[in-house]
Amino acid sequence: MMIAEGNSVFYIHGLYGSRSSRKFTLIQQKYQTAVCLEWKYNDPIDVFIENTFHMLETVQHPITLIGSSVGGNFAWQIQQMLLEIGKKCELILINPLVELMYKYEDNFPKHLVSYLKPMDKFTCTKVIIGLHDEVLNADQTKAHFEIYDYNNPNELEIFLVEQDHRISNFGELIGDF
Repeated sequence: MMIAEGNSVFYIHGLYGSRSSRKFTLIQQKYQTAVCLEWKYNDPIDVFIENTFHMLETVQHPITLIGSSVGGNFAWQIQQMLLEIGKKCELILINPLVELMYKYEDNFPKHLVSYLKPMDKFTCTKVIIGLHDEVLNADQTKAHFEIYDYNNPNELEIFLVEQDHRISNFGELIGDF
C-alpha cells in the first residue's frame, strides 16, 4: 500500500480528532508535507467539504486523501468530487464510517448525520479495516467492501488488520504506505 512519490498527502481525522492526533503525527513523520484538513464538531460540514474540494482542485500534484472513521466518509465525498472534474485522487480509508447502521452504539451526533453520504462506488481506494473495531461493525464494513470488490475488481484494495478502531499499531502500518 504505497503512496506514489510526489503525491500531495492530506488527512481528514475522525470525530473529536485534530491535527495533533496520533495518526496524523505518524503520517507527518513519514510524509513531512502532509496536511491535516481539520474540521470541528460544530462546523457546517457541507462548507468544509466544499471548501476542501475547491482548495484541492488547485493542487498541481496527484493527491492522496487519507480519511479515518467519519473523516473517511468526508474524504470519500471529496474524492468523488475531484474525480468528477478529472482530478487524480488516491483514497486511503481507515475504519471508515460507510453506513451509520454499522455503528454499534446509537451515539453519533445527530447534527452530523445529514453530512454522511452512502459510500457506493470506489476507485483508486485502499481500505484498512480493524477486525476488532469496537466502534464500527468490522464484519459489516468488510462485507460492504468485499461485495464491491467482487463486482468491481481492481478498483480497491482491502487490508484486514487484527486491530481496534484506533488502529493501535498505525505506526507500524504507516511504513507500508
